[in-house]
Amino acid sequence: MEASLPPWALLALCVAGVFAGFINVVAGGGSLLTMPLMIFLGLPDAAANGTARVAILVQNISAFARYRRAGRVDTALAMKLCVPAIVGAIGGAALAAFIGDAGFRALLSWVMLGCALLVIFNPAMGRTESEAAQPRLDPARLWPVLLLIGFYGGLVQAGVGYLILFGFTYVLRLGLVEANIMKVVVVAAYTPLALVVFISQGMVEWVPGLCLAAGQAAGAWIGAAAAMERGAQLIRGILAVVVAASAAKLMGFY
Repeated sequence: MEASLPPWALLALCVAGVFAGFINVVAGGGSLLTMPLMIFLGLPDAAANGTARVAILVQNISAFARYRRAGRVDTALAMKLCVPAIVGAIGGAALAAFIGDAGFRALLSWVMLGCALLVIFNPAMGRTESEAAQPRLDPARLWPVLLLIGFYGGLVQAGVGYLILFGFTYVLRLGLVEANIMKVVVVAAYTPLALVVFISQGMVEWVPGLCLAAGQAAGAWIGAAAAMERGAQLIRGILAVVVAASAAKLMGFY
């Protein structure tokens, strides 16, 4: 049944979406803001997980359009990355449809902590773009990484940007800016299929989802431009702030 939220709540989702879209595109972790907000406003945990995919899809289409307009999308690389991610996402979304609210809340808490640790202890974050200029894209390395990313994205989505940046920079050795662009492409590729699974299970609330999507589309367009202009320095800075906020949340400071 469609949730009925007051106008102020829908406006709050739209405003939060602008910040989340910017954070998601520049670094990751924006869903760690919007999903708790949706739960606070009265959506069940699992429905918030499904509804968030509407905004994620629109957000990444917006960012992809911005990157493509600037000629920054490597189509050949995108094809290599997207296929295994899509396969993994279908499996993850199918599993998410059968996890209850309590189970999802517990899973999300541990996922937030794990993602934060991945970013904090990722040695690739300290490499320069020139040092990461020779990516390792052999199928034996690429497919396991992208299957895992897709499965996690289909299952949870919140914090998947951390996992993608870790996998792309540390395991596949992409430069941080290129990894950030490919993150947008991969998420845009697997989200429609994951969204179909959630829709089929009645786990998408369209009015809140579209309000959130409007905000995230605007934030994503701004974030994509900022990431290209400021590069790795901006990405690392926002990553540090978002990870610190996530850790504080888990430790009960707010």
